[in-house]
Amino acid sequence: MPFEHLRISCEQRKIPLISRETQEFLSQLLIEKKPHNILEIGSAVGYSTIWIAQIVSQRGGHISSFEISYPAYLEALKNLQKNQVRNAVIYPFDFKEIKLENFFSENFDFVFIDAQKSEYGRYMEEIQGVLKTENTIILDDVIKYQNKLSSLYSFLAKNQVNYEILAMEEWDGVMKIENI
Repeated sequence: MPFEHLRISCEQRKIPLISRETQEFLSQLLIEKKPHNILEIGSAVGYSTIWIAQIVSQRGGHISSFEISYPAYLEALKNLQKNQVRNAVIYPFDFKEIKLENFFSENFDFVFIDAQKSEYGRYMEEIQGVLKTENTIILDDVIKYQNKLSSLYSFLAKNQVNYEILAMEEWDGVMKIENI
């Protein structure tokens, strides 16, 4: 399915997507920060993977994404192929089950997390060994699902991590962490 129709299809089928406001914010941030190696946790059917890949492809960037739902992973593969995305790889498993340090040869300078909200703290723990010194981490849906983020806030407090919460729309927003 061509990219311009993918959002509409996902909305019709009630597949969770990033909001248009968050997409615009991330687009600007990706242009500003110019990351080359991006990690995405939670690709669903590949919508965010495709547009991130399109933005960073102009400067040789690459995205590695994980999706735990096998049917969503298969659909994401089809969507990447239909949109001729060559600078993205989607993995069909829970990345917490592997040692990321052994899986990737290059560390990440940008991370986008939009997966199971109750696991955000664990995701943050797991990515610590694969971050470049200069990095940006964006966690989606931190206002709407704040009641599910106790593990995230425990991680942040324990590690004395500074963060910023940015409202993207009336009822939700993202958390931005830099150079953790």
